[in-house]
Amino acid sequence: MDTNLELLRKMRIAGAYADAGLKVLSKNSLFDEYFQGAEFILPASYFLGNVPDFFSVVRGEREALSANTSLMVNGRKQVFALKLFMDKDSRFLFTAHNLTVEGNSELNLYGSDEPFIPKYLHNSAPMLIIDAGQSGRILDANDAACSFYGYTKSEMESLTVDQINTLGPEAIKKEMSLAVLSKRNYFNFKHRLKNGTVKDVEVYSSAVPIKGKTLLFSIVIDASEKKMYEVLLADLNARINERVEAEKMSCIVTTSKYQNLFEMSQDAVIIMEMDENGKLNFADVNRAACSLFGYSKEELMKKRSRELVYDDEEFKEYLQRQRLALDSIGVHEGRLKIVRADGKILTAEIMVRQNFMLGKPVVIAVVRDITERLNREKELMEKDMLVIQQKRMVEMGGLLSAAVHQMKQPLTAISLVAEVMTSEPENLEESREILKTQVQYLNETLTEFRNYFSSAQENSVFHLVEQIDKVINIAKPLLAVNGITVNVSGDENLTIYGLSGDFKQIMMNLVMNSVDVIRERGIKNGAIDINVFRSGNHAVVNFSDNGGGIEESLLPDEIFKPFFSTKGDKGTGIGLSIVRSMAEKMGGHVKAENSLSGAVFTLALNLT
Repeated sequence: MDTNLELLRKMRIAGAYADAGLKVLSKNSLFDEYFQGAEFILPASYFLGNVPDFFSVVRGEREALSANTSLMVNGRKQVFALKLFMDKDSRFLFTAHNLTVEGNSELNLYGSDEPFIPKYLHNSAPMLIIDAGQSGRILDANDAACSFYGYTKSEMESLTVDQINTLGPEAIKKEMSLAVLSKRNYFNFKHRLKNGTVKDVEVYSSAVPIKGKTLLFSIVIDASEKKMYEVLLADLNARINERVEAEKMSCIVTTSKYQNLFEMSQDAVIIMEMDENGKLNFADVNRAACSLFGYSKEELMKKRSRELVYDDEEFKEYLQRQRLALDSIGVHEGRLKIVRADGKILTAEIMVRQNFMLGKPVVIAVVRDITERLNREKELMEKDMLVIQQKRMVEMGGLLSAAVHQMKQPLTAISLVAEVMTSEPENLEESREILKTQVQYLNETLTEFRNYFSSAQENSVFHLVEQIDKVINIAKPLLAVNGITVNVSGDENLTIYGLSGDFKQIMMNLVMNSVDVIRERGIKNGAIDINVFRSGNHAVVNFSDNGGGIEESLLPDEIFKPFFSTKGDKGTGIGLSIVRSMAEKMGGHVKAENSLSGAVFTLALNLT
């Protein structure tokens, strides 16, 4: 037997569990005693007079149904308080409290000192016995009822129902008749207390026939606080409904704005939703997407992403990178070759972002055709290379002029040695060594020139200081002619990955720029300092001179603009522009500022 049913038995309460059809599943001994081993909860028929109330228990909207009735037990009429619950396992629990005082099975209304309401009912719930006839007199009230209404027991028993119920006499009779006929046992009234206060009450009332009279056994529950909360709840619900309506309207407005922006976007926008198999399907596409891919909206909506790309292998690698990016930061940017409906191949820049729309997770892809942009960039790059080559030719002229000047010395020495070898044969061996040294010097100088002007254009790891030294060696004749010293210091082991030729071009442009400034300003003892060091994830080259600095109006960016020159007709205006362009091409950046003695250029490049 169920433990709960055993506890009920000890409390002298009959109990039984039943299924949805009210068939008894388990019961205690008192149930058998009171209801003679019934297989169904027959007393449940007392609850079915109000079908909506019964089903409200089934749906969990009400905790229980209650009824009071008299039943014949062992040939005696006894009064029972019946209750029907539904537990968490969807079983019905039926309980029956025998309210009849032992030895007083027939309640005596007249000439008896025995209280009409049994002592068992002297608890915290206000209870009344009311004459259901014409008088509607209150025949008995328990202590809780006297306390609730504020009357003494004798005062309560002198009252009629219409003295505490605010309804009119006819309305009261109508409600009482419903209880008498068992058509309803639950009521909501307003009851007046002795002090004039009116309270909302819930009344559970059942008919009890005794000695030819019909009495109403009523349990009164103070519902004032509940009503207050109901009012507050209703007000809260009204506010919530207003808020919901406002949110709905806001959603409509937002959706309308989104739709306008969606369709007006110059970029192709594709919204994708994931199906039950984890595959992304097109949920919506804008006009720009249809135009980009060359399909109607209906046609494009049926496509899968894979059908719109040119290279399957490239697409697989792209998807792997995209998946990693979306999982980590929720957004991914990349490039893919796409195919239009007419077979034309385009290069597209694609930004993909995870988002929520109307509570659903979606993936939004913004696709931009960059084919023309890439073609223009290629053309500009070719033009840049031409400009750089022209710049190198200009540099070559200046460097060769200085180099020729410097080569005069070894050539003069060779000429003199040749004369000595003819006139002084005894010094032939010494003259030969001098010739060998001078020729080797000329050869090294020419090799440096050749290497500089034919730099390899393949990425590789190279030492910064080593490449700077090569540039200084090339420029040494020009530096010497202008009386400029160069000091290179710093980390000789610092390397980066990139084009060594581009790096040498940057350094040569900076050197030539300093030489021009120092020479034009007539500065004696010109000096260039180059310091190489590491800073975080960057290799930094700090290039400074004592040429007097840059006009403040040209800092920080004007000095790097193409075709801008401080040298008038003598300058091309592309030297420092090339420095910035090549630095950015190598994934770095350059900035210009002034020191007390001259200009300072700081070049920062990504480390290998």
